[in-house]
Amino acid sequence: MTAGAFLRDKGLHLGMLAAAVLLSVSLLRVLRVGRPAAAFLCLLMLLGGLLPLAVEFFRKKCFYDHMAELLDHLEPRYLLSELLEEPDFLEGRLLYQALAETGKSMNDAVAAARRDMADYREYVETWVHEVKTPIASGRLALENCPGPLADSLEDALFQIDSCVEQALYYARSGAVDRDYLVRPIPLREVAAAAVKRYARPLIAAGFSVELETLDATAYTDPKWVEFMLGQLISNAVKYRGPAPRLVFTQQVLEQAVVLTVADNGVGIPAADLPRVWEKGFTGENGRTLATRSTGLGLYLCKKLCGRLDVGLAITSAPGEGTAVSFTFPKGRFCLMR
Repeated sequence: MTAGAFLRDKGLHLGMLAAAVLLSVSLLRVLRVGRPAAAFLCLLMLLGGLLPLAVEFFRKKCFYDHMAELLDHLEPRYLLSELLEEPDFLEGRLLYQALAETGKSMNDAVAAARRDMADYREYVETWVHEVKTPIASGRLALENCPGPLADSLEDALFQIDSCVEQALYYARSGAVDRDYLVRPIPLREVAAAAVKRYARPLIAAGFSVELETLDATAYTDPKWVEFMLGQLISNAVKYRGPAPRLVFTQQVLEQAVVLTVADNGVGIPAADLPRVWEKGFTGENGRTLATRSTGLGLYLCKKLCGRLDVGLAITSAPGEGTAVSFTFPKGRFCLMR
């Protein structure tokens, strides 16, 4: 709140005060009051009109400046009324009461939305666990009936299982803290687990996989990292080139461990690269090359890395492949081990 804005708001009051002073001067002249006495009376009138305005300006400025400061640093902002003290002037009290009612309404709406999301997440998790049972049963049945038809059905079941798993992690991505356990994980171990899970499509596509150089340890949740690596492997299979290759490398820094997954596929056009983390974005490759693309794989990787405090970066060029790097920070606890 600025003095100029306050004075403009009080323009009518100031105009009436000026008119009253001018009228008083004219009246005092008619009554032949001496100039010193007339000046003294006009000064008293001005002080009597301006001092209350100054006090009002100071009170309001303190309140509104404090409110603006809270808004700049508060997240979420609908909690403003919880930190704001009720002022001692009428306009401020009315504003405070309106904010309190608005904040209460928003808190109720947010609580209801969180309950709905928790119910939805619980339903999805239950559904996923239920649907995995018939998928596993179907795979067991196909093992007893080898042949081209069984292989085709196995591929379909793998795709269904991958979509179901993606739905599960998407539902859980809003509350990673409930299902997150940090522990030391050898990079080779988690990379090998992801490769083993996607062994069937990798073998079918003729991939060569290199992960012999991995010997470092990162501190994070292996289950979430394995899922994210699986999304990258799935993309490498979709957008592979001739003689496809997948290479896992590491870089050990003083304060972090970097795991990079690189392929020699078709690469990502430069125009699409800044948008690969957007939800549902498939880009030129997704529209022209992939038989099915949801645009959720890299989006989920970015979202989960943000939740887990893991750095994520991507580099790519058309015809040269794509490299995605995970940066696992070393906290003080990790460095002491």
